[in-house]
Amino acid sequence: MPLIVPPASNLSSSTLTYLQAWNTILKRVRVNPNRSAGGLVIFAAIDLDALLASRILVNLLRQEDIPYTLIPISGYSELEARKNQIFGIDPDADEDEQTVSQDCEVHTLILISLGSLLPIASYFPLESGCHIHLIDAHRPYNLDNLFGNGVNDGRGDDAGVAAFFRNSSRQSEEDGDQEAQFGRIWVWTDGEDSKLTNVKTSWEKLEYEPDSDDSSADSSSSDSETEDEDNDEDEDAEDEDGSATELEDEDGVPRQRGSKRKNGKQSEPGKRKKGRKSDDQDKPRRLTTAARRLHAERVQKYYHAGTSFGLSVAECCYLLASELERGDNDLLWYAILGLTHQYVTSRIDRDEYDERHDLYIDEVARLNAPQTTGTGTGLLPTGDPDNMMISESEELRFVLFRHWNLYDAMLHSGYVAGRLGVWRDKGRKQLTGLLAKMGYSLRQCQQSYSHMDISLKSSLREQLEAIAPEYGLVESTYPSFTRAFGYRCPQLSAADTVEGLCALLEAATGVRIEVEQDGGKGGGEWFGGTKIWSTGVGVTSRSSAAKDVGRSSTQNEADEMEKNDKLEQKQSERNFWICYDALQEVTFLRKSLGLAKALHVAIIRQGTSILDKNAIKPLRTFRFVAIREGPDLRIFSHASTLSRLAIWLMDATRDKITRIATAKKKAPVHPMVVACLNEDKGTYLIVGFTGAPEFGDVRKNRFGLAFQTAAEESGAAARHDRFDTSIVEVRKDDLTSFIECLHLRSAT
Repeated sequence: MPLIVPPASNLSSSTLTYLQAWNTILKRVRVNPNRSAGGLVIFAAIDLDALLASRILVNLLRQEDIPYTLIPISGYSELEARKNQIFGIDPDADEDEQTVSQDCEVHTLILISLGSLLPIASYFPLESGCHIHLIDAHRPYNLDNLFGNGVNDGRGDDAGVAAFFRNSSRQSEEDGDQEAQFGRIWVWTDGEDSKLTNVKTSWEKLEYEPDSDDSSADSSSSDSETEDEDNDEDEDAEDEDGSATELEDEDGVPRQRGSKRKNGKQSEPGKRKKGRKSDDQDKPRRLTTAARRLHAERVQKYYHAGTSFGLSVAECCYLLASELERGDNDLLWYAILGLTHQYVTSRIDRDEYDERHDLYIDEVARLNAPQTTGTGTGLLPTGDPDNMMISESEELRFVLFRHWNLYDAMLHSGYVAGRLGVWRDKGRKQLTGLLAKMGYSLRQCQQSYSHMDISLKSSLREQLEAIAPEYGLVESTYPSFTRAFGYRCPQLSAADTVEGLCALLEAATGVRIEVEQDGGKGGGEWFGGTKIWSTGVGVTSRSSAAKDVGRSSTQNEADEMEKNDKLEQKQSERNFWICYDALQEVTFLRKSLGLAKALHVAIIRQGTSILDKNAIKPLRTFRFVAIREGPDLRIFSHASTLSRLAIWLMDATRDKITRIATAKKKAPVHPMVVACLNEDKGTYLIVGFTGAPEFGDVRKNRFGLAFQTAAEESGAAARHDRFDTSIVEVRKDDLTSFIECLHLRSAT
């Protein structure tokens, strides 16, 4: 199946890029005019990165006047339901009898930020002639999606696809009709798949080469075969991901799928070895049991290395827009938000962020040339109604400090919490002492940042660079971008925008949460205070809806679970569309910053309670905490909010854990597992993070397969319905057995 790579100047003519994949989408829309109304469907995960990518992709489709259907997907169960819906499949029929409806109009399906682990060739009905485009940042991939060959397409390998593109101008209409009959999977990669040469070789041998006939083949296998496999083990030890050189014969020639392996040097053309029949030379050599085991270990090593994230899907879509020469400030801003979201949620490390940030500096300069006023006397001022420019900036690691007060912004920062221990009185005194040493009075720091003395704001970064390192704050800033919105809204930084959008995705509807009113904290009835968050669009709160679900005493537990799941899906979908619209409604986006601050208050409130009670249980290979009570249970029943709490706890305790482990001459245990009780469903939502010894460092998350194994071995009723495998839902009564099994399994 075709692997699509980002456009680059050094690619060969046979390499497929995003531009060619886009052309196939347009072609299939135009050669299927009768199915164009519902022919193009986009499945987008309910995730900020997917939402931003959807915005870019939809913009490009609208410029081509192509109709589309965008459907947000919350998990695998909803994906199954939506798949049956668009293809007209009867879910009640037997698996062998489930066929695509004759009225199905779908010819192109785009999966955004979901599907990388699915066996797409068998999961979706490709026999309907549907082309599926996979754009996902989750790693690892299902190797069937990367290296599978000839999936209902009748064309062979990727070289055949490239030839099809080169000859498309000379292709007859009859060939075009034949193309419409076959399904194909297009995988939009970030180019990193080229490092999986060894994994690809092992996967192909396991997939295509036959087993040995009997055990006697093991003893008769050649010495070179054994030497080759020993070399494979050495290569795997050098590269955890299997990205070293290919498996080689003794003469150094890479062994490809279907090629024969020989003991000595490669024979000359027209000659064959004594005792070997000519028919045998055309057959692939059977894999010995030992060779198959070593290849299987390499593939398993790839899957068990842990989950990580590649290039943001929003950035992938922007690369396409840039190649089409349709990039503008809006689309560029969405791509920057996708990169920023990956960084602030600890999906990528600082080095990768800096590398990709540098690429956007040139793009920002290209699309945001300095503009002059009408008289040509100077640059546009910040408050000019026509100023929509993006500019470089140095972002402080203080949460929403431009829209809060400096003291609270530092207090709710995970970075400051880890260095100063602000959940203790001693830590808060250190924070106050830091501000005092900088020459900032507490009165100034506890009023709105916009109302602070302008001389204090202008010297803030300089003072932090001079004094903050004395308190361990050696990395208080990182490079980022800000954007002006003319008269509609003051400038917003990329980090602040991400905070507001994430808050809408998590809690725009479905939770009851208090947010600060204008006037500041403690302003009283007339000069501020708090109010219940509301989007102002007439949506029903989850609390009242949940009560309606629980009123019927005749419903059994399974029915209540199903209704609660459907309710959560509807609320997640509603939040997706609210966040989707907020990208254009900047005034509403600014309003969401109040919700973001309220979520941060809840996070530090819950985190402080956990640390004060010493509720974190240190186990052998990870630390565990369960949230069973408190006013914020409903808030943390959302996976993203619970993940942010887990990251805050890791940041807050990282230095302490490292210091204690060093004193005891032991390796520090940074991985964290956090569980939160969902009272409505009677389950625990569990998230796991690997953690890292240094702030800004990111390690692969190994909890995905560990959760699956623990659920199977413990017999716990668990649901793996999220596209992020490090999130699982476990029945309330099974939590103890699940954690015990996870602990014992990870300790072996």
